[in-house]
Amino acid sequence: MGKNTKYGIDKAKANPVRPPFQAQTDPTIVKPVITVDDEVVPGVEFFSETNWILPGAEKEIKLCESHTHEFGEMLGFYGFNYENIQDLGAEIEIIIDNEVNTLDRSFAAYVPPGVQHGPIIVRNVKRPIFWVSSGRAPRYE
Repeated sequence: MGKNTKYGIDKAKANPVRPPFQAQTDPTIVKPVITVDDEVVPGVEFFSETNWILPGAEKEIKLCESHTHEFGEMLGFYGFNYENIQDLGAEIEIIIDNEVNTLDRSFAAYVPPGVQHGPIIVRNVKRPIFWVSSGRAPRYE
């Protein structure tokens, strides 16, 4: 890649520091793919984390507790069913501004700055789910 090699990221952080509201997850079920933030690429003005959520959990998967950010956040959960790409293959419960939302279709959601969201709970995973979180902040906090 030449002089721009430092901008090409092909892995997740080796030892990420997680904020206290982010839940511990089973690394055999929730697998980080790529992380971009100012620790990985100094000077970057946004963060992006991608993960696979795989079938096999014995119980529901809590991704985070209720929290807010000073930045807007985009959350995306995308199913892996070639016959019906909108079929999430799982159920996701996400509380936004004290409203419970339960989804079973691929979706993206924007959470404005200062808006409470979480917990986010994943249930009944039948097929892999691609999960994206990104925002206009140098890192996820």
